[in-house]
Amino acid sequence: MERKQRGNKYAYRASISYHPTIKFTAEISDTEINFLDTCVYKGERFKKESILDERTHFKPTETFQYTHFTYCHPPGVRKGFMKGEVFRLLRTNSSKATFEENITQFKRRLRDRGYPDNPLENTLSEIKFSERMSALQNKQKTCKIILPFITEYRPSVPNLKNILMSKWHLIQNQPLLREIYKDPSLLSYRKGRSLKNVLVRAKL
Repeated sequence: MERKQRGNKYAYRASISYHPTIKFTAEISDTEINFLDTCVYKGERFKKESILDERTHFKPTETFQYTHFTYCHPPGVRKGFMKGEVFRLLRTNSSKATFEENITQFKRRLRDRGYPDNPLENTLSEIKFSERMSALQNKQKTCKIILPFITEYRPSVPNLKNILMSKWHLIQNQPLLREIYKDPSLLSYRKGRSLKNVLVRAKL
């Protein structure tokens, strides 16, 4: 049993080794406990209302090596990644102060990875802490039949989404196709061959 001090708190960690490469650990604390990416702790609300708070937990091995902004990815992938991470921070922080602190650190890490301020601020400002209760609720998904247009992403290619939408009336003018495909086409990018695919073979 190992005892570690964290500020004015103590955490007890017991390690049991069943195999040289496999170890199981257990942490015991009177003030906080980590579960997956969430830290549940006794905050200010616990003293007044006996309600536990939570904040985002990052493992000590986390290096925050986000995909660099200059990498060849569609703009929607970058925006989706940023919004997804902000929603994770929103769900795992019950306090507005810890949420805003994590957002500030997230912005700094993205800037270190080459993300410009304008798209960064525009994307992150779309999500507010006041939307937390809505983000915690399960949303029912509706099944739609969408005509996909699958291609490889290349920055030199014109905006294919605009081109597809300009010709969408050709499908809408056909009664059968209009009945089947009621929603506009979905542009989907598949991963192309990279330098690694060319130089590295999976089979010897």
